[in-house]
Amino acid sequence: MRRIGPLAYFLLCALVLTQIRVSSTPTTHAQLQMPTQNVVKVGIYVLQIGKFDLTTGSYTIDFYLSMSCVGKCNLGSFEFMDGTADNERLIENTTNERFYRIQGSFYENLDLRSYPFDSHVLKIEIEDENLPVQQLVYQPDPGNSGLDPRVIVVGWNISGWNASVVDHYYPPYNQTYSRYVFSVMIDRPGFESGLNMFLPVFFVVFIALASMLLVGDRLESRILLTVTALLAAVFFQFTLDSTLPPLGYFTFADKFMIATYIIIIAPLIIGILLLKYNDKKDLHKSERIQYYTVRAMPVAAIIIYVITFLSFR
Repeated sequence: MRRIGPLAYFLLCALVLTQIRVSSTPTTHAQLQMPTQNVVKVGIYVLQIGKFDLTTGSYTIDFYLSMSCVGKCNLGSFEFMDGTADNERLIENTTNERFYRIQGSFYENLDLRSYPFDSHVLKIEIEDENLPVQQLVYQPDPGNSGLDPRVIVVGWNISGWNASVVDHYYPPYNQTYSRYVFSVMIDRPGFESGLNMFLPVFFVVFIALASMLLVGDRLESRILLTVTALLAAVFFQFTLDSTLPPLGYFTFADKFMIATYIIIIAPLIIGILLLKYNDKKDLHKSERIQYYTVRAMPVAAIIIYVITFLSFR
């Protein structure tokens, strides 16, 4: 075999390196053509929250929206995923920053199982209209986010706010978009909510139980008082439910009122039994029923309400 000289060996190595460089050039060029991902900082500063309507889950928010990025970038074109902008004003617009004043109407699917001790999260959700996560990613901007000190939600306590970013995937289009979520947490004042609900019901139940002290020829008045208490409870629940949308589940208020109906109907049934035995002149049985039920019903009422509250907690 003929041996290769040093010069020929050098030329052979140079040729191999040239071929490797040429073959790698298309890959490098393709990489340069891949979409560039923009990181856009988003901040929301809430100025006012309008009426929060439980029947529709709607609310209005007046806020500043800031979008910025470092250097030259594509800020995209955003849209609201949970509402619409009723009034949108662009205050500042540069190559790497935009600043808006927006008044919008938003909607939320509310969970009312704990009503009237419910808490909710009022959200503003933003996605880009065209750019998926490969091209644009949102990032919370805490420095330009928050709640104005004058912000209130009538009838509710504001317990805080939060800003986050999640990836939202659309299966039909096989696309994932970056979604910015600004949340305001609200809950009901515990003492006032409990007082508004329990105080009227307490008086209704008290009348129904106190009517059990009427015996003898006052049994008809006793039944009339119990029926009146039952009607008052029904009317009270109707008033509570008038502020809610049609629901496919029981709220805590519903469970509490069912317990109240049981407590009121029991004295009504007992009164009817006593009236029956009095008409039959069976005073012994009538006195025994009266003796035990007048002592047992208050205890039974307490147990029923305790079970109701334990099921809620």
